[in-house]
Amino acid sequence: MAKKSKVDVGKGFKRIYFVIAALWVAFVILLFGADFSFCIIHADKMGVTGELNRNSYECYDYNAGSQVLQLFIFGGLVIPLYYFLRWIAQGFKK
Repeated sequence: MAKKSKVDVGKGFKRIYFVIAALWVAFVILLFGADFSFCIIHADKMGVTGELNRNSYECYDYNAGSQVLQLFIFGGLVIPLYYFLRWIAQGFKK
């Protein structure tokens, strides 16, 4: 009979999940920052076509409030996802 390993799978799952969740939140924040800097900070700069950036397709109808809401929604998805995956993992315990 094989010797049972004393590896704590739940602890490993948490560490892996938190690393992936932190990377996801950082990615969402970087996307928010990129949209903000392109459309707000550089709005007075001339684009390649000679028009101002605020008239470009990327900045058309830009709303910082909706971008912040999107940031909280996509960044906050990691919390309910953690509890959902934990609930699934608890179903496999004896």
